[in-house]
Amino acid sequence: MNLLRIFGWQVVRDVRRHPVLAALNIFSVALGIAVFLAIQIANGAANRSFAATVDLATGKSHLEVRGPLDENLWPALAHTPGVTAATGLVEGIVTLPDHPGEYLRVTGIDIFSYEPFQTFFPDAHPLDTKWEEWLGKPGRIVLPADLAAALKVHPGEELRALVNGEIKTLTVLAVANSGESPAAAGQRFALIDIGWAQELLGLQGKLSSVQLRVEHPERAHETAALLNAKLPPDLRAETPRQRGVQLQQMVSAFELNLSALSMVSLLVGVFLIYNTISASVSRRRREIGILRALGASRLEVRALFLGEALLFGILGVTVGIVAGCGLAQVLSGAVARTVTSLYVLVSIGKAHPDMAQLAIAACFGCGTVLAGAWLPASEAARVDPVAAIHGGYAIERSRGRAPSPALLALTCVLLSALCSFLALRGVSPILGFAAAFFILLGTVLLARPAARVCGAIVSRAASARAITWRIAADNLRRSIHRNSMTIGALAAALAMLTGLSIMIFSFRTTVWEWIEHGIVADVFIAPASNEQIGLGATVPPAAIRWLEARSDVAGVDTIREQEVSVCIASWRELAHAQLVVVGGVYRNNLAFKGGHDEAKARQIFGGGRVGIAESFARRFKVNEGARVALLTPAGPAEFEVAGVYSDYSRDQGAVLIDRRNFDKFWNESGVHSLAIFLAPGAKAETISRDFRAAFGRDGEFSIYSNRALRERILKIFDQTFAVTAMLRAVAFLVAIAAVYLSMTTLVAEREREIGILRAIGASAPQIQAMLVKEAALIGLAAAALGLAGGAALAFLLTAVVNPAFFGWSIDFRLPWPALLATPAWVVAAAALAAWRPSWQAGRANIAVAIRSE
Repeated sequence: MNLLRIFGWQVVRDVRRHPVLAALNIFSVALGIAVFLAIQIANGAANRSFAATVDLATGKSHLEVRGPLDENLWPALAHTPGVTAATGLVEGIVTLPDHPGEYLRVTGIDIFSYEPFQTFFPDAHPLDTKWEEWLGKPGRIVLPADLAAALKVHPGEELRALVNGEIKTLTVLAVANSGESPAAAGQRFALIDIGWAQELLGLQGKLSSVQLRVEHPERAHETAALLNAKLPPDLRAETPRQRGVQLQQMVSAFELNLSALSMVSLLVGVFLIYNTISASVSRRRREIGILRALGASRLEVRALFLGEALLFGILGVTVGIVAGCGLAQVLSGAVARTVTSLYVLVSIGKAHPDMAQLAIAACFGCGTVLAGAWLPASEAARVDPVAAIHGGYAIERSRGRAPSPALLALTCVLLSALCSFLALRGVSPILGFAAAFFILLGTVLLARPAARVCGAIVSRAASARAITWRIAADNLRRSIHRNSMTIGALAAALAMLTGLSIMIFSFRTTVWEWIEHGIVADVFIAPASNEQIGLGATVPPAAIRWLEARSDVAGVDTIREQEVSVCIASWRELAHAQLVVVGGVYRNNLAFKGGHDEAKARQIFGGGRVGIAESFARRFKVNEGARVALLTPAGPAEFEVAGVYSDYSRDQGAVLIDRRNFDKFWNESGVHSLAIFLAPGAKAETISRDFRAAFGRDGEFSIYSNRALRERILKIFDQTFAVTAMLRAVAFLVAIAAVYLSMTTLVAEREREIGILRAIGASAPQIQAMLVKEAALIGLAAAALGLAGGAALAFLLTAVVNPAFFGWSIDFRLPWPALLATPAWVVAAAALAAWRPSWQAGRANIAVAIRSE
C-alpha cells in the first residue's frame, strides 16, 4: 500500500505535470502496437481465407486427386479397395462485371455422390424442392446468404459472369444461410450441378478433382498407393492438407517479411521508452535521494520507475489495439491483393483479430516498455542519496564504464556474415533476417564512437567565435551515455529507412530493366478476369485466328501457364512449379545467366530443351546442363536445361517450354494471354478498337499497349511495397521523438550547469542555440551512422534475404539524390525537435537552478 501511495505521489503527479511527454510515450507505444497487430491480423485473415477455401470443398475428404483429370477415372478410383466414397468436383472462378471487384468460386457437385462430403450446408439443403430445375436447366446456382446480400440479388434473379472472355448468365436458384457451415462463412462461392459447371467453364469431360473417403484414414497412404497405380503419371493421390501446406509455404515468406518489418517499430520504441524513463529519473533525482534517505529500498525505487513505464505501456497497448484493428482493415486489402497477384487467390472481408493475436500484441507492448525502462530504473535504484543533490552527477559518473562498443559491433558484423553464409547455403532462409538484425544491432552499438568522433571533429573545427558550437560539441561527448542512446535509436530507424529505400530502388530498377528487355510486343491481350483471379480464363481460339488473319498483324505469340510436377534427383519428393508455355518465335527478350542468350534460346525454341527461372534454380539447386523430368499424361518426360533466365513475375519457380515441345506431351490447347506484333505502319489503337468490337464491347478483355503494360507492372510492384513504405514512416516518427525526449532529459540533468552559464552572462538565445546545435550534431551523427548501416542492411536484403527467400538476383543500386538529402533533413528535424526544450532551458529561473543545500 505504501508503494502504491508513493506511485501516486511520484508517478501520477509527474504525468499530470508533463502531459505532452506522457501523451508522446503512449502514442509511440500505441503506434508500434497498432502496426504490429494490424500486420498480424491481416496475415491471419489471409491465412484463414485460404484455409477456409481448402476446407470448403475438401473438409471431409481423406484423399484427393487434383487435376484437371479425365472424368472416366472417377469410377475406377471409387472402386479401389479401401475407398468408401468418392465424388467429383469441377471448380473455376468467374468474375462479375456488374459488380466490380467481386468474383465467384463456382463449384460443380454431383448431388448423388456428394452427401458424405457435405460441408456447404450440413444441416439443411436449400434445394429440397428445386432438384428438377437444378439438374434440368443451365446456370442455376446456389449462393450463401451473406454474399447474396452483398450482391443485392434474390432467388430468381440473374447475374452476368465473365467466363473465358465471354459473358454468360447465371440464375440464382436458391440462397442458403452460410452460418450453417463455418467454413462457408464469408466465402465467395456458388454451387452448381457438375454437368452444367463443365459446360459453363469449358471443361467438358474434365474434372478439377476427385475427393475420396477411405475406410481407415490412419492408413490413407496405403490406399493412396493403390490409387496412384490407376492414375496417369502426372497425377497423384494425396491428402488435401498437403496441397494447402505447399501453397502456404510460398505465402509464408511474404508474410514473414511483413512481420519482421512490423517488429522494427516496436524495437525503436524501446529506445524511446529508455529516454522517457531516463528523463523522469533525471527530473526526480533529488526526490529519489529523499526517498532512499527515508528508507525506500532499491527494489522499491526500481519498481516505481518500471511501474511508470508499465503505465505508459498499458495505456499505449489499449490505444494501439483499437487503432490496430482499424488499420488492419486497410492493410488486409493490400495484403490480399499482393498475395493474390503473386501466389494464390484470397479474399478478405472483415479482418477480425483473435484472442491469441491480442494477447501477443499486449505481451510485446508491455515487454518492450519494460525492456526499455530497465536500465534507467536500475540507475535510479543505484542513486546515492547524498550525491543525488549535485547536478551533473549522471554525466560525470557515466564516463568510461561501458565495454568497447567497437568490439561488440565487430562481433555483430561477423555474426551477420556467418548468418548470411548459412542462409545462402540453404540452412534456413530465416538466418537472412538474423543477419539483418545483427547489422541493425551493430549500427546501434556504434552510436557512442560516432558521437565521440562527431563531437571531436566539430570541436576542433569550430573557431574561437563559434563558442556555442564548441560547447555543443563538448556536451555531445560529455553526455555520451544519454546521447548515444538517442543516436542509436535514430540511426536504427534511419538504417531501416535507408536499407529499405535502397533495396526497393535496386529492386525496382532491376525489374524495370527486365521489363525493358523482356516486354517487346506491341499489344497484349488477355481475359480481363485474369487480372482479378489469376490465370483462370483462356482466350477463345476464334480470337487468335482473327488476329492471325489480319494483314496489319506481323505475329501472334501465345502464353499458357499451368502447374506441373517435377522429378529432381536432389529433391526428396515431387516438386511443383509453373510450366510457362510460349508459342511463337524467340524475340530476343530473355536474359540468361552467363550470357549467350540467342544460343540458349534456340535450344528452347525448336531445340527440345527447357529453360528454368532463377528462382526455380535456387529453390531446387538445378543449373544449366542438368536434366529435369516433368510428369506428363504420357509419363515422365526428361528435358535438359538449356539455361537459367531472369524472371521477377513469380518466386515459386517456373519452367519455360516451347509450344511445339509442349504439344508432344500434353493435350491442352487453351492459352491465357496473347502478345501481338504489328506490321510496319499499323497502330495499336486500331487493333484494340477492332478486337473489342469483334469479341468484347463490355470489358471482357484487358488490352494493353507496350507502354501501358509496363506501367501496369510497375503499379503492381509499387502496390506490393506500399505496406513497407508505411512501416518505414512509422519507425522514423517514433525515433525522431527520441531527440525531443533526450534534450528534455539533458536539460534536467544540466539544470545547475545552465544556471551557472546564465549567471556568468550567457543569454537565453545562446543557451537555446547551444542546445539546438547539440541536437543538430545528434542528427548529423545519426544520419552518418544510419546511412552506413542502411547501406549494409540494403546489401543484405538484396544479396542474402531476397535470394534466400525468393530466389531473385537484384542489382545493387544507390538512389544518390535521396541519400545525399538525408543528412540535411535529419539535422533539420533533430534541431526542430530540440526547439521547445531548449526554449524552456533558456528561460529557467537562475536562482532555483544554482541553489545548493
